[in-house]
Amino acid sequence: MTEHPNHPVAITGVTQERFDPSLRDLLSILWQRRGVVALTFVVVLIALLSGIANWQGDYRSVTEIGLSANVEIAERQMPAAFNTDRRIVTAQEIETAIAEIKGQKTLSTALSVMRGEGVSLTDMPVSSDLETDGISHLRNALETTRVGNAAVIEVAFVASQPETAQKALMAVIESYLWQREDRQKAAIRRQLAEAEAQFQSAQTELDGLEGDLASLQNSAGILDPDENARMLDRIYALDEQAEKLGQEVVSLRLARQSRNEAANLDDLLAIDDVASHPMVRQISAQFETTKQEFVRLDQRYGPKHPTMQGKQQELDDLHNQLAAVASNIAGQMDITLAGAEEKLRLITAQRDRWQDRMALRNTSVQGQAALVRSVAMARANVQELGQQVQALRREMAAFQGDAAILHAPTLPAATEFPAKRDLAMLAIMMALFAAVVAALLRHYFDQSIDDDFDPQAALGIPLFARIPERSWANKVASAAAHDEAAGHLAVLMRIMVQGGDAESKSDKDGQVIALGSALSGDGKSHVVHALAQKLAGLGASVMVIDADLHDPAPPNRARHDGEMTADLTDVMSGIVDLDAALAGAENGEGYRYLGARMPVPGNIATGMIDGQLPDLIKRLRTRFDHVIVDTPPILSVADGVIALGLADVRLFVLRCGHSKRRDITQALSQLRAANIVPEGIVLNGAKPRAAYGKPQAAMATEGPTS
Repeated sequence: MTEHPNHPVAITGVTQERFDPSLRDLLSILWQRRGVVALTFVVVLIALLSGIANWQGDYRSVTEIGLSANVEIAERQMPAAFNTDRRIVTAQEIETAIAEIKGQKTLSTALSVMRGEGVSLTDMPVSSDLETDGISHLRNALETTRVGNAAVIEVAFVASQPETAQKALMAVIESYLWQREDRQKAAIRRQLAEAEAQFQSAQTELDGLEGDLASLQNSAGILDPDENARMLDRIYALDEQAEKLGQEVVSLRLARQSRNEAANLDDLLAIDDVASHPMVRQISAQFETTKQEFVRLDQRYGPKHPTMQGKQQELDDLHNQLAAVASNIAGQMDITLAGAEEKLRLITAQRDRWQDRMALRNTSVQGQAALVRSVAMARANVQELGQQVQALRREMAAFQGDAAILHAPTLPAATEFPAKRDLAMLAIMMALFAAVVAALLRHYFDQSIDDDFDPQAALGIPLFARIPERSWANKVASAAAHDEAAGHLAVLMRIMVQGGDAESKSDKDGQVIALGSALSGDGKSHVVHALAQKLAGLGASVMVIDADLHDPAPPNRARHDGEMTADLTDVMSGIVDLDAALAGAENGEGYRYLGARMPVPGNIATGMIDGQLPDLIKRLRTRFDHVIVDTPPILSVADGVIALGLADVRLFVLRCGHSKRRDITQALSQLRAANIVPEGIVLNGAKPRAAYGKPQAAMATEGPTS
C-alpha cells in the first residue's frame, strides 16, 4: 500500500479556529448539550437553594432625628461666643451629634435599657451579654447618616429579628435624646440651685430682721405687742394684695400687647381673656358648626350651588360677628387694666400709709426706722427671689431640647435586600449561567467532531459522502436526504470500478470495499448496508461480509437467526460449502449477506480473519461486482487493520458528535503503521441538506398527461 498523496504529517498540526459562536450556534450548542445543561442547572440550583434555606436575613428599623436652632439653649451654653440673635445648625454640630449617638456613653445607657426590657442582640441569655461585646454589637449594627443638607439625622439599626431592631433603635435614640436634654438642662438646674440658695438666705435674713424689730418694739414699751402684730399683719395682707394685683396688671399688659400686635381674628382668639369670654365661646362654637356643615355641603354640591352661597353668607356673618365681639372684648382690656392699676395704686398707697404710721409710732425707738427699712428691703428681695425661683421651675418643667424624633422607629415588615425571594431568583439566574457555562466548556473541550469537520484539511483524506441521520420528526425529508447521500456514495464506488484501478485487475474480479472506524458506535454497519442496498439498486451484484466476528450486526436479526441463513464461521472453517452458503445468503434487500450468528472469542476470531478471510474474499470477488467488508473497530481489535488491508477501496467512517479527534488520530496512526491509508472519509450523522428536485406534492402538474 502506498501513502495517500495528500496525507498530512499529523492531525495535531492543523491550526485550531477561534471559538466564537454566534447566538444561533449557542442555541444549537445548548440543545446538543441539553443533558449537561439540565444536570448542571439542577445541581447548582439545589446547592444554592440549600444554602438559601439556612440563610437568615436582617431586618432594618429606621428613624429620623431633627435638630433645631434653639437660640436660648445656644446662648445659655455658650454665652461668650454667642453674638447673634439667629443661628443655624452647622455641619460640625451634626457630625458631633452623629458621633455622640454612636458614643460609649449613649450605647452603654441603651444597653442597660435593653437589658431592663429583656431585649438581647444574640441568642444567648440577656445576662450573659458582656458590656464590651454588647456595645460593640450595638455600634456595628447602628447606621447614622445625614439626610441631604437638612438638619436631620437618619438612624437605622439592623438585627435578625424585627422586634429586636425596633426596640434596640428606640433604646439608643431615647438614651441619646435624654442625655442631650439632660446636658442642656444642666445650666437651668445650676441657675435654679443658685436662686433657691439665695432665696433661703434672704428668707432667713428677713425672719431675723422681723424678729429684731418685734423685740425692739416690745422692749421700748411704746407699742402694744398685739397691736404691733396686727399692724404687721395688715401690712403683709396689703403686700399680698399688691403682689396679686401686680401680677394681674402684668398679665393685662401682656394681653394688651398681644391685642395690639394681633393682625387677625385668630391672633385675638389666641388671647386667653378673649377666648375664655362666654360670648366668644358661644359664637366660636356656632362658627365651627356652620363651617363643618359648609365643608360637608361643599363636598356634596360644589361652591356655585345656591345653597352654598347662602351658607357662605351665613358663615361670613358669624365670622364678622365673632370678630366684632372679640374686638369689643379686647377693647375692654384698657378699662380693666386701668381699674387694676388704680387698685394697685390705692393698695400700695394704703400699705405705704400703714408703714408710715408704723414708722411714726416707732420713731422713739432707736434704730426702729433702720430695721423697718431693712425689713422692707429684705421682703422685696425675698419676693424677687421667689419670683425668679418660680420662673426657673416653670422653665425647667416646660423645657424642650433642640433635638426631637421626627418619626418613631419603624417595625420592619421584610428583611433587607437581598430577601429570600431575591436570593431564589438570583440562584435561578446563577444556575442558568452555570448551566450555559458548563455546556460551553463541555463543547469547547469536547474532541468530538461536528458537522463543520473538514477531513481534507484536518486529515488530508477526501470526503466521499455525508450520510445524514434519519429524523423521526420529518421522516420524508430525512429519508430522502439519507437515500440521496447513500446513492451518491454508491455512484462514486461505481465510478472507481470503471476507472483506472479496474484496468490492472481481471475483468472477472469485482471491487472489494472495506469500511472501518476507530471505535464502535460510528454507524459503520449502517453505512455498509445502505451502500450495499444502493449498489444493488444500480444493478450490481453485491456481497456483504460482516468481518466483525466479535460483535456481528446482521441487517435482519430475525432472518439471520433462522435456519436458512449460512454462518460465516462455518464457511471459513470448511463446514459449509461456499455455494451452499451463498444460496441462503439472500436477505431480501437485493444483496447477499454473510456473517456470524454468534460472537467468536478474540484469538479465534483474529486467527480466522487472518487465515481464512483473504481466500474467501478472493473467491467472492470473482462472483460479485462488489464485495463490501464490514470490519471491526480499529482501536478495539487488530482484525480491522487486517480486513482493511484486503480491500481495493478503504473507507473510514466518522460520526458527527461521537467520533473523537484523538481516537481518529490513533486509528489512522495504526493504519499508517500497516502502510494503509483510507481512500475516503464517510461522515455519518451529518446535518441533512436539501435534496435536489421537487417533492411529489410540489409538482407543477397533477393527473394523467396525454
